[in-house]
Amino acid sequence: MNRLLENLNPAQLEAVTTTEGPLLIVAGAGSGKTRALTTRVAYLLEQRLAEPHEIIAVTFTNKAAREMRERVRSMLGVDLNTLTISTFHSFCARLLRIEAEAIGYPRNFVIYDSDDSKQLMKRCVLELGLSGNQFGAPALCRKVSNIKNTLQSAEEYAAKADGYFDTRTAQAFTLYERRLKGAAALDFDDLILKSVRMLEENGPIRKKYQRRFKYVMVDEYQDTNHSQYRLLKALTGPLNNICVVGDEDQSIYGWRGADIRNIRDFEKDFPGGKIVTLDQNYRSTQTILDAAGSVIANNSGRKDKHLKASAPGGEQIRLLLTDTAEHEAESVVGIIDRLRASISLKEIVTLYRTSAQSRSFENALIKHKIPYHIVGGASFYQLKEIKDLIAYLKLIDNVRDDVSFERAIKFPKRGFGDSSLEKLKALAAESDRPLFAAAEDGEALRPIGPRPAKIAAGFVSMINEFRLRAGTLTAHTSEENSHHAPVDILIQELVEQAGFEKEIAKDPEGEIKAQARMDNVDEFVAAAIEFAKNEADPSLTLFLQEISLYTSVDTYREIDEKVTMMTIHAAKGLEFDAVFIVGLEEGLFPLVKAMDDPHEMEEERRLFYVAATRARRLLTLSAAQNRFRYGASESAQSRFISEITPELIDKDDRRSYVRSNYGRTSLRPGGRWNKSGAVEEKSSGVVYEYEEEEVMQSGRIVQHRVFGRGKVLSVDGRGEAMKINVQFTGIGKKTLIAKYAKLKVVG
Repeated sequence: MNRLLENLNPAQLEAVTTTEGPLLIVAGAGSGKTRALTTRVAYLLEQRLAEPHEIIAVTFTNKAAREMRERVRSMLGVDLNTLTISTFHSFCARLLRIEAEAIGYPRNFVIYDSDDSKQLMKRCVLELGLSGNQFGAPALCRKVSNIKNTLQSAEEYAAKADGYFDTRTAQAFTLYERRLKGAAALDFDDLILKSVRMLEENGPIRKKYQRRFKYVMVDEYQDTNHSQYRLLKALTGPLNNICVVGDEDQSIYGWRGADIRNIRDFEKDFPGGKIVTLDQNYRSTQTILDAAGSVIANNSGRKDKHLKASAPGGEQIRLLLTDTAEHEAESVVGIIDRLRASISLKEIVTLYRTSAQSRSFENALIKHKIPYHIVGGASFYQLKEIKDLIAYLKLIDNVRDDVSFERAIKFPKRGFGDSSLEKLKALAAESDRPLFAAAEDGEALRPIGPRPAKIAAGFVSMINEFRLRAGTLTAHTSEENSHHAPVDILIQELVEQAGFEKEIAKDPEGEIKAQARMDNVDEFVAAAIEFAKNEADPSLTLFLQEISLYTSVDTYREIDEKVTMMTIHAAKGLEFDAVFIVGLEEGLFPLVKAMDDPHEMEEERRLFYVAATRARRLLTLSAAQNRFRYGASESAQSRFISEITPELIDKDDRRSYVRSNYGRTSLRPGGRWNKSGAVEEKSSGVVYEYEEEEVMQSGRIVQHRVFGRGKVLSVDGRGEAMKINVQFTGIGKKTLIAKYAKLKVVG
């Protein structure tokens, strides 16, 4: 047998050797989809069905793309520089660099990250005189992103806008697009939108790439949105050789535009396609698979499949029931503390639905002196000193970038304050020029004053000096850039000449903080050195493109001997020996917004399935009986717990008391009544104020800002201690603290 095919199971073998026509590989969790996909690439090359440059494979993270490339390289033992394995955004960025003229952009266009986009949108809101409270930049950017993912332009959206909010949003969107174009910048969504429009509207370019890419392959197809689907359709030529790998049960990004219909409608979109199902799981125990499977089986319209573990059996799922969020965190960390004797800390993860849940777990881990890290916190590339340095690099690469100009000229502090900047903006607006061009015009600078004008001129001179070194002083051509300085050398010179170390040393938080910030700058330089080692053309433009597309998952290091904490969304594609899924309560997981929306509820259920199948050996679920959220204290266990086959669960009930459906409180072992008639947890002395109910003003109809409309069942206590028991429509019974709940009586 061919050596590439030796270790494949029958389904994987079929997926690899089915090379012609449309192919959908339904890959269950842990079923070896990456092996199948990378082996398929290697098989196409080994069998001479395609040359490296005739294959494109796209995925969602740089980490996954790097892993795929390394696997193919190790299988074939040769370097494959012309093989395209990348993220959607990286591919489109490179495509647009080549074809920039077709979209009316220079090749050295700037890519704005989310922070840049928000800053630009904030300026647009101010320029239009709109209320920053009504039209916040983050919300507007999310709205614009959603619009772009449906491939609508600002003009098309404006033509359909109706009502005050939509009309003003259209104005902000239109101005935002005009400012982007003026800065020769594209945001993340533009990379795909512009690529799709170019390919669909420009026949010669579309045919050029269809001829080039004989084979199109896509990982995580269930997470593609409409614009990504259209991109793939445009790239797939007459041969129709498209292979997609995915699992509808792991489609968890509907909130950011992912369309599950893409994978469900594959056979309709690509007629004559073949389906191969990978159902052999190489990661989890059968118990974990059966538990996850029993939950996901409650979703409708899915293709049924039953995953088989490589080894049968496995420990039962632990269900940890606790009193409060703090009690839950303390209990989970206590278990982790015992597990560390047999499981490496780097193989333990705590997964939560919302990032706010991390606080109590951080406190408990610190108390137990257990090292941890949080994935999805502040990204390295969002740190202030790194953003400042990147602003310089972006401006050197493209002087039309006003957002980067504003940031760079303010750091280090050089006496060019907000007042001077506002005057310069006014001068630039009068002549309809970028800020750099206005600052470069010595005669025009006179109105801002002699000292600010001198400072601006010095700043411009320094930037131009580095533009010459980078080869970006004039339009990019291969001749002009043949002798530019490598990006790592350029950055080291910039850090020194711009005075980064001297300015950072003034950090008001002291020497230790300043050193940590300088260490971050050094780490950035190290990233540039690594980039220069691996690139034939280590130019500034390509380096900026590379780092602009990083995510927090890409910088996650599996080698750290620390417990990992992250949201479930951030855990996609990872696996651990021991997984803790915490906060399994109605309104938290699943979220309250899913209660009245069947589609949202199904996505929440898929999210649980993804979380559970991250576990190799041990899976623990936890829930708190009381959690303070939106003014509510009492919590109900998540429906996902009840959907698990009972025989698979080992219940670890640590609650001090149990509330019945009738509002009565029963003590459990370890709890006692205190003198005031409340329940006190014996182990910690924490008091839970649940007294016998006094029925008062029942029957009133109230409105809650999150839970919606409900009927008052009873009221306990008075004043600040008053608690109200409400039956909410579609959600169920909640106990609310009147002081915080801010209920509105509506009937």
